[in-house]
Amino acid sequence: MFATSQRRKVVLATNIAETSLTSPGIRFVVDTGLARVSRYAAAARTRRLPIEPISQSSADQRKGRSGRVAEGVCIRLYSEKDFLERPRFTEPEIRRANLADVILRLKAFGLGDIERFPFINPPAPKAIRSGYLLLEEIGALDLEEGGELSRPLTSIGRELARLPVDPTVGRMILQARTEKALREVLVIAAGLSIQDPRDRPMDKQQQAD
Repeated sequence: MFATSQRRKVVLATNIAETSLTSPGIRFVVDTGLARVSRYAAAARTRRLPIEPISQSSADQRKGRSGRVAEGVCIRLYSEKDFLERPRFTEPEIRRANLADVILRLKAFGLGDIERFPFINPPAPKAIRSGYLLLEEIGALDLEEGGELSRPLTSIGRELARLPVDPTVGRMILQARTEKALREVLVIAAGLSIQDPRDRPMDKQQQAD
């Protein structure tokens, strides 16, 4: 991708190429206007990767991949009206993520409660309550101390804060250690930490399901 060549090259890229990569010699960019966006579904307590329209700022970043050292062309596979109706900026990840892990680490580092933390884009109160509820259910918060949003971590919570995984997966690992089934559960945990490898094209969703 980065090597110089006299041949024409075609680069297929995800939205990581918007800002993280610069490939020399790109003259044309074909922008679908879509991207997979990580979202936490509080009701199902799962992380999803739906395909959604990108923001105007993301579209401008994609356009900027061409014409770095010479004139370039960006071909957008959607109308100008569609572009102008899109939000100016991408929704901040803190408003799309599972806040249980954020709450857990703020408490572990002694940074106070999440509702008082000076986020540039504060998360919604409903999402904060959902994060606290999840931590209470897995035994990470002491229910006998503090108020609803200021409970300290239990010993389980402190252990979970040291694991680089989602709190629910971490709780599963800790329980597996107690039940002498750590090896088997680690395999399951690894499987849960990756995206579904099965392809589900938008035009063939019924057959894929």
